[in-house]
Amino acid sequence: MDEALGAVISRAERDAVMAPVETALTLPAQAYTDDAWFALETDRVFARNWMGVLFACELPDPGDVKPFDLFDMPLVAMRGRDGHLRVFHNIVPYDGCMAVMSQRSGLTEIETYYHGLVYDLAGKLVRAPYWNTDPQAGREALGAREGDLTEVRSEERLGVLYVNLGGEADDIDVWLGPWRNLVSEHYAVDRLVPARDSNGKPLIERRSVACNWKTYMENASINMLHGGFTHELYRKSPDVPRVDDEGNARFELMMDAALLAFGHDLAMSGDTYDPIRLPTAAHDIAAKPGWDFFTNLYPNMNMPLLYAFEKVNIAVPVSPGVTELQHLRFYAPEALEHPDFQAEEAAVQELFDVVHHEDQIAIEAIQSARRSPVWRQHYYAPFWDKVHHRFNQLVMTDMERP
Repeated sequence: MDEALGAVISRAERDAVMAPVETALTLPAQAYTDDAWFALETDRVFARNWMGVLFACELPDPGDVKPFDLFDMPLVAMRGRDGHLRVFHNIVPYDGCMAVMSQRSGLTEIETYYHGLVYDLAGKLVRAPYWNTDPQAGREALGAREGDLTEVRSEERLGVLYVNLGGEADDIDVWLGPWRNLVSEHYAVDRLVPARDSNGKPLIERRSVACNWKTYMENASINMLHGGFTHELYRKSPDVPRVDDEGNARFELMMDAALLAFGHDLAMSGDTYDPIRLPTAAHDIAAKPGWDFFTNLYPNMNMPLLYAFEKVNIAVPVSPGVTELQHLRFYAPEALEHPDFQAEEAAVQELFDVVHHEDQIAIEAIQSARRSPVWRQHYYAPFWDKVHHRFNQLVMTDMERP
């Protein structure tokens, strides 16, 4: 281990994480609570991987701009005149003030608040009024000085805006490849559209949870055993836990690069879920897909696919003990046109309100426990926790790369 990593984890703790699941232990408590670990994780996990930051439908049209913070860095997303969505550090090189102060729509250019420098929607400085006393001074007035906004590597895919802060991640379609290969046989993911209310506004849910981002991710589609105990929906289902009478798995695990998932044939889920009377998310909207999937894309994306929709959950770390969550469901376009869509979507939201509340109780309790001297590292249930084990090893592998 290098010196920076050795300051936040011991060799024995590291070796326990990387052991086979039968003898392995989780990441240690400080990985969920310490500022020093979080700072190193920002550089070694999030800077080098793709991470989701917001939903593209928040900036649908050229001239839409939205400032946001990520790891205490002010950033801004802009939909350019070419329709392309880009992300920049929201910092004017001259004065250090933010270039964009609030979310706006329909802009043709950006006039900055502090000194009036003017940018186009591709982050290029086009005018510097009065820089050299000329009210129409152009970019050339700055000479060799840096004037443009600093762009962050970003891509828009499947309704989500992703960034790669370090700029060195694999091509995003390589990162997405295992996920696409898994779900595309059953779900028409490229034609799904965001749920909207009766006024056409995207039905984005935002909430904050008092837990580390990993605590949330470990719960969301990774910890399989908790469902039959924590959630009323699953407690009353005869098909959960997902094993037969002989204790054999009634699910399949899928782990490939950044993909961490499990799935099951719909015949295995029985009557667990109430029917959704809408066109499905399958290639044939009149037919159910063959499988349900509960998927994660490391590091911060959680995306279950249940026959009528894909639910996209973005987990944005704020601090060691706070995570901001964004949720949005995606349906077939025909579902949004269905006369019962608003009622059906409201019923689904009501179900998830309960599920989110039940999970939040658990993950905030876990976060509290990780501040106790009694809790350092815990063991796995090998039958159930292979995906959880793999997730922690991905974190540890990234942390070991200086």
